[in-house]
Amino acid sequence: MKILIISKELWSENNNGGNVLSNIFSDFDAEFAQIYCSPGIPNNKICKKYFQITDNMIVNSLLSNKKVGKSLIFQDYPYKPEKVIVSDVTEGKWYFRIYRKYRLSFFEMLRECLWKASRWKTKELAEFILNFNPDLIFAPCYSNMFMLRLDRYVKKLTGVNMISYVSDDVYSLRQFNLSLFYWLNRLLTRRSIKKTFNDYNLIYTMTDEQYHELSKLLGANMKVLRKGGYFYGDSPKKKINEPIRMVYAGGIYLNRWKILSKIGEVIKQLNKEKIRIRLDIYTQNETTEKQKRLLDDGKNIFLHPAVDQTELANIYKKSDIALHVESFELKYRLLTRLSFSSKIVDCLGSSCAVMAIAWKEHAGLKYLKKEDAAICIDNLSNLYDKLKEIIERPELIIEYAKKAWECGKRNHQIDLIRKGVYEDFLMISSRNKSDKNVK
Repeated sequence: MKILIISKELWSENNNGGNVLSNIFSDFDAEFAQIYCSPGIPNNKICKKYFQITDNMIVNSLLSNKKVGKSLIFQDYPYKPEKVIVSDVTEGKWYFRIYRKYRLSFFEMLRECLWKASRWKTKELAEFILNFNPDLIFAPCYSNMFMLRLDRYVKKLTGVNMISYVSDDVYSLRQFNLSLFYWLNRLLTRRSIKKTFNDYNLIYTMTDEQYHELSKLLGANMKVLRKGGYFYGDSPKKKINEPIRMVYAGGIYLNRWKILSKIGEVIKQLNKEKIRIRLDIYTQNETTEKQKRLLDDGKNIFLHPAVDQTELANIYKKSDIALHVESFELKYRLLTRLSFSSKIVDCLGSSCAVMAIAWKEHAGLKYLKKEDAAICIDNLSNLYDKLKEIIERPELIIEYAKKAWECGKRNHQIDLIRKGVYEDFLMISSRNKSDKNVK
């Protein structure tokens, strides 16, 4: 089976999107190629053939009539920069830095207009797709019209079936935003999603809530698929550190940094007489001076650069509580309502107890509550008392570390998840061949 992946993120096992792809497709009996729309060099053990399109290429094509896109082929893992010639490793121009830092709705709309105006349907892209000759397309669904347009183009060009994966609320109008650009973009994207959903033969989602909403609104063929992990044997957590070590690894955008800052304030109160608990934050996001000041006081809360998955696993093993947080502000509550971060499964498999802090309607928090797999806080006024209780009763950490591990064994065993996904891909691929035979 030959699978063509269309994704916004590059496939690197050191970023979240690439890590999810590897989590799904490791051990697949298939050949892979990928079209991706971001800067950087892929780095994984699975896929060797790529076609890259970036925002920088789009801008250059409009300004200087340069061609959009390029083909990349790798043979070694990990890929060594000296072995490849890639001019577009990062996009460090000032306008891209502004976009990444502020993510204003105007920039999102401008980005869509630039992609729409560019000539990205090149002969080279078509040749890459047709030469690979896929049996199946896997295209995660994003709230970007240019990605949805790319999905439809590849589907039409190849005539093969397509499977998708949606992990955020990309469709509903249950949002809060005061920008007219946001709502214009949202309405246009909704129309594009509805059109593209007709091209998807199967759509995976991470949450039961999104499964029910999109199945009803779009009549989609959907299944729930959650990230898997290795949950064998008993919970490995046996002893607690002094001081207790909390770890947060992930993005601090969407105002998650404010929740982490609040945790730091509470820890500072609890540590007045003695250092009893600390929080370490690992993120690849750029931080302002204010964020650095609030997220690193050198005593109670510490800010670190992101680390790779192997090092993060070792950090988790030496820690006590793996943290997942979401903002309580209305805009971000609604934006992340249907999300189930892949980081949640990483936390379940970390050997730590899991603490989740989010709005009560957040799908990830609801899942962890239902499974009794985490220490769940849905009101920040309860944060001080809960952390105080953990300090006074550290055995709770061992108890919830075991509950997290057992939840992983019940629902996230990687071998069973991959087996089910592979069977789905075989079925959709064979259906595609049957359709061709009928024609």
